[in-house]
Amino acid sequence: MKSLPAKRLLKKNLQQQQGLTLISWVFVLVIVAFCGMFGFAVVPMYAENIYVVNALKSLAEPGSNLGEMSDAEIKKRLQNFYTVNNVRSDGAQNIVIDRKSKALLITIDYENRANLFYNIDIVTHFENHLDADHPHLCCKPLVDKSAPSKY
Repeated sequence: MKSLPAKRLLKKNLQQQQGLTLISWVFVLVIVAFCGMFGFAVVPMYAENIYVVNALKSLAEPGSNLGEMSDAEIKKRLQNFYTVNNVRSDGAQNIVIDRKSKALLITIDYENRANLFYNIDIVTHFENHLDADHPHLCCKPLVDKSAPSKY
């Protein structure tokens, strides 16, 4: 059992403790600022990719004869969707239409770069695929087991 003066000393020490020191607050603010900078750089890239995915899904809607559309018509519909939704990245313009496969395959693979600070960039890589035979699998990369992995 602790003696009475030891309890008073412990109580007095606990009452004197007020919170974070100045250095601790600066450290916390630096971490919060970094997370904010990271968020402001990454969130717009992912939001823009959501619009790219929605553009591909709009092509796969029932009633749109995707197989009968020409390459120019497909690209024009995607460009119109991009214009309406303010998709600005150059990567979303990388539209590849493959009619050599057994069905129509539309691929939009691209990278976005955003400067975080000084010479440090954030790079995001997006792969969006639409297979006309399987529109319900829209926008997920198609897995080809025979092809070697690029990663």
